[in-house]
Amino acid sequence: MEVTFHKLIPKDLRRAIDYYESEGGRLLGDRFFAAVEQSILRIMQRPDGNHYSDGGYRRASLDTFPYHLLYEIDSYGIWIAILRHDKRHPSYGIRRKRRS
Repeated sequence: MEVTFHKLIPKDLRRAIDYYESEGGRLLGDRFFAAVEQSILRIMQRPDGNHYSDGGYRRASLDTFPYHLLYEIDSYGIWIAILRHDKRHPSYGIRRKRRS
């Protein structure tokens, strides 16, 4: 199944990595990035394995970090819409739409 990302995912990711690197150095930023990759791999292995959350997206939590990915599954594949902190307002990012 093909995985695509909303155009703001790199910005979401960079913001979080910058935060963790400022708090704990490059190693912590690398650990965060690896946790995101692991979460994406789990989504790819079992796309329907996560429950529905805000805005009709499925929610996949990261291991050891208070972040989650919100994504959709359709006939085109998996579309990851949001990388969001667990304490972020539930409406943050849910208006993001896949380009036609």
